[in-house]
Amino acid sequence: MDQILEGMALHLVTNSSIKSKPELHRTATFLYGVSALSMMGVTFISPVFPLMALEIGMTHVDMANMIAWFTFPALIFIPLWGFIADRFQRKIVLSISLLLFGICGSAIFFTDNMQTILWLRFAQGIGVSGIMPMSGTIIGDMFSKNKDLEVGAQGLRVVSINLAKFFYPIAGGLLGGIAWNLPFLFFFIAVPAGLYTIKYMPEMGAKEKEEKINSQVYFRLLGKALLNWSVLISYSVVFMRFFIKYGVYTFLPLMVLKYGMSAGEAGLVFSMMSLGLASVATQVKRLSKSRVPMEYIVLSGMILIGVVSIGFSIATSFISFLIVGLLYGIMEGFAAGLETSLLTQNTSRDIRAGIVSIGSWIRNLGKTISPLFFLYVSSNPEVLYFLSEIPLLNLDMSLSAGPDNGFILTGILGAMAGILIVLLIVITWILKKLIASNTS
Repeated sequence: MDQILEGMALHLVTNSSIKSKPELHRTATFLYGVSALSMMGVTFISPVFPLMALEIGMTHVDMANMIAWFTFPALIFIPLWGFIADRFQRKIVLSISLLLFGICGSAIFFTDNMQTILWLRFAQGIGVSGIMPMSGTIIGDMFSKNKDLEVGAQGLRVVSINLAKFFYPIAGGLLGGIAWNLPFLFFFIAVPAGLYTIKYMPEMGAKEKEEKINSQVYFRLLGKALLNWSVLISYSVVFMRFFIKYGVYTFLPLMVLKYGMSAGEAGLVFSMMSLGLASVATQVKRLSKSRVPMEYIVLSGMILIGVVSIGFSIATSFISFLIVGLLYGIMEGFAAGLETSLLTQNTSRDIRAGIVSIGSWIRNLGKTISPLFFLYVSSNPEVLYFLSEIPLLNLDMSLSAGPDNGFILTGILGAMAGILIVLLIVITWILKKLIASNTS
């Protein structure tokens, strides 16, 4: 993994302006590693949950809580981290977040009390809620004067995240085979990373920061930025992307059970989604240079995510699931690779962390709401009745909501959300033209 991240960082330094600034090279490499490190929170340890059930009596409710107690703090602390980072220093937030993530995560190695483990997961969740938005924000600060490099750097950050998602379940499962608690010890890697951040990492973009900006001015600037179309598009897409993605996560295991596939085969389907996303994310710099504006590329990705997710309801074999998973990841790459750049390139340094943090908060909101919504639909199929009247969808209400109908629903919602945002942009553009013509 380190060699892969190092190679990605070297790709960035082909520009002569960065070659002359080795601190950018080091910081870029470090931030890719930190982004990948934050993915350990779920994908690295989930393979040992069955072992924890055998060794320490973990229940199904405890398994759900291991995720919920880790993700919930983000809904509270992400906006706070963003405010602190904008008012003070990015590296302070990143350092504290890494230390919390590492210390609390590795402490689980030393206990088998489930309640203690859950509280440590909660504290670890506070830490991870500051890592992801800060890594994206700092990259935005680093390359604020060069949009092409910024897009490429954000894309490579997405690549590092998805490579981590691909390898972590394998590594976590192998370590868990030795001892159920061994994977948790590896969270300690975040502790030296946090110490390195506070001592050696430079505060990027400090010269761009306005002097003596008070809280009132800060929130006024933040509110103004929230009305920017590029920011609104990014927020809308990131919410729907994770809302649909976690709908897929909800129904895909049910489809796997329906066709008798093994847990390993299901894991490969998820891995194909990550590989597809990573393959497109490596090319976002080229995409950003195309004649199509980034906003429309992101929206197109959102619509195609919805369309392809319907393919899971058509797939009937392991190979067909792999193909749909790969296509889903590719379509997601068009949105994921550019959505952070839409935020960082359309905001000033003074509010950039706040804007990116709000995006992270919206992402976690989508993650939280999605399983609840789709499980509600599964238990109340009558809410889908109106969709059964559409001949092209071929919805069979006798299946209840089921995984088949569930994937159709995720697809409809994803595609409709993207189309609706496009229509709003077109209407706004027409209104601006009419107002401009009338005033002239």
